[in-house]
Amino acid sequence: MRNSLLEILRGSFLVQQGALKNWRLIIFFFFLAGVMIAAAHNVDQKVVQISALNAEIQELKSQFAETRTKAMYMRLETEVKIKLSKRGFVSSVTPPTKIIIQTN
Repeated sequence: MRNSLLEILRGSFLVQQGALKNWRLIIFFFFLAGVMIAAAHNVDQKVVQISALNAEIQELKSQFAETRTKAMYMRLETEVKIKLSKRGFVSSVTPPTKIIIQTN
């Protein structure tokens, strides 16, 4: 047990006869590790991108709510009267009359 552990630590299994199998396995493990690291970086990049898009969505939602509030305020009858009075328009004193057209 101790001798096999020492052989592994010294790396003598890599230079013995038939070591080509071991090298193939080691290269395969390094390839798998590289693929795994690349996949992890891809996932991290996607997470950062999703986070940035969520922040942008929240900002756009707040802008939409603010714009909708301003539009509702501008549609109020009193606001329209104030803006039109600045241009010289005044409210009518007489109420509108209904016109009825009779067809024969």
